[in-house]
Amino acid sequence: MAQPSNTPDFARALEAYEQWLKSDINIFEVNGGTLKDRSGKTEFISQSDCQKLADHGLAIRGALRMAIEASVPAEPKPGDKMFDGSVYAGISPDTNKPMYAMPADAPLSMTFNEAKKYAQGANAQRHYGHDGWHVPTKAELNVLFNNRAAIGGFNTTESASDPAGWYWSAKSYTWTAWGQRFSDGCQGNPDKGNHSSVRLVC
Repeated sequence: MAQPSNTPDFARALEAYEQWLKSDINIFEVNGGTLKDRSGKTEFISQSDCQKLADHGLAIRGALRMAIEASVPAEPKPGDKMFDGSVYAGISPDTNKPMYAMPADAPLSMTFNEAKKYAQGANAQRHYGHDGWHVPTKAELNVLFNNRAAIGGFNTTESASDPAGWYWSAKSYTWTAWGQRFSDGCQGNPDKGNHSSVRLVC
């Protein structure tokens, strides 16, 4: 979904949505008379109060969805920022569906195994509201490279090209994994122990 226009309706809906996301209660965890906050603490409240909380979250999301649908272009372009904070990266060659990227690399370069754990953690915490984050496939990584200027934030400096200028893909071999250097597009099989960069997609 492409960058929505800055309409008053959208701005109001987005503000309400952001306030709702910042609340202590994760509406997605409401179940019967039980709810969980973001620390995992479980509390028990009345069924009617649970329903009110759930209805409030649904109403906010519904208003935001309508505002977005009324104000976004039909076809997003690589680099367009989504309302949830992710960035449209292009079409995944593997699924032929829209692919979205995190707006920035992982905070630190990491080994191949650490990259997989980073993706698992992002899903557990539902970063940007999604739980489908993964290290890109070989083909998806090349899409990120081709659209790197529009998406932004990649390590493309020659001085940091090895190994932090390489990006991991999910393709794994015995001792190596497929990677791509974003300064020049060079592809190869870096050692899994290298500390390379990571940009998750979903």
